[in-house]
Amino acid sequence: MRERSVVPAQVLAEAATADPMELMRLGIDAARAERYARGLVLLAEAYKLFSLETEALSEEVKAARGIEQLGSRKRTPAVCFSYYGLCLALTTSSQTDEGARFCEVAIQLESHRGEHYLNLAKIWQAARVRSMMVSAVERGLKESPRSAILLAFRDEIGVRSVPPISFLPRDNPLNKELGKILHTRRRAQKAAPKLGVRRPVADAAPAPDKPKR
Repeated sequence: MRERSVVPAQVLAEAATADPMELMRLGIDAARAERYARGLVLLAEAYKLFSLETEALSEEVKAARGIEQLGSRKRTPAVCFSYYGLCLALTTSSQTDEGARFCEVAIQLESHRGEHYLNLAKIWQAARVRSMMVSAVERGLKESPRSAILLAFRDEIGVRSVPPISFLPRDNPLNKELGKILHTRRRAQKAAPKLGVRRPVADAAPAPDKPKR
């Protein structure tokens, strides 16, 4: 549910903190609750504070930490870029490309984190660019095949699975036939009752004869 209007000063006053990590956490929570305008204010403030912390460092410390070229990008957590991009794009439709770029920065910093690809996919979903949305999901699953959030999102949007023989076109007759066979098998497996396997009970051994007296 999108907010109609947000007063930045009021949002920051309610946050009651100048800790960039806490502001980032609050911003991410807002974004996950689809309160993108509020999230944008909090994450923008967090990013500004992260930048100020970096600028305050001496040149020697920057060099020692390897952040002389990347600046605040190295200091700011990747997840901050990711959710800032999501909030920016979903708050202002004209900022779709810019929001996507922030997600790409997060992906460059943490290529194995499915959350960044999910946020990128949501940006393209809101912009109704299905090809880019699907591409973001596929890129994420390539890096993190077991990502639960990406797998769930893929099922939600109905992305078609990879054909049985990936190097052949999807409409190749062999792929079509194999696809039918695999589909039928999956349906049968889902429909089959899950019965426990019972071990056969061995016949009771006959009682030994009593010794004769």
